Amino acid sequence: MSSLIPNEPFSLSDPFWNEMDRFLKQGKELFTEGLYRIDVEETQHKVIVVAEIPGIEKPEDLNITLDENRLTIQGEVRKSTYDGDEESISRHSERHFGKFSRLLTLPVMVKTDGAHASYKNGVLKLSFLKDAHPAARNIEVDFH
Repeated sequence: MSSLIPNEPFSLSDPFWNEMDRFLKQGKELFTEGLYRIDVEETQHKVIVVAEIPGIEKPEDLNITLDENRLTIQGEVRKSTYDGDEESISRHSERHFGKFSRLLTLPVMVKTDGAHASYKNGVLKLSFLKDAHPAARNIEVDFH
């Protein structure tokens, strides 16, 4: 006669714990992905990206790279310190500080020449010209 109860009753929860481990191992970048809102718009000649990233104070804290049509926005929001004479202790904080990274796939191929980036009042604006004639990429197949 076979038993309906498994020998290890807690093994039924293994898929849950495995999924939790996978989620936690992806780290902080997965969490920060939803923190910064990004819009991608397209005109006849341009692709425009607008990202809300408050708290960037220095140009070296923001890095933007483009690889074909994959745009990566990386940076770090540093925690500001209290400017008064006294030392402060944080009692409540809802703002995000630390490193972040976002990877976007743009709707079309764009050129890096003529790209424009500006940051003002916590909003990053990027503008790329569409690449009307992307270079052809031939891949030769080796037959043995």
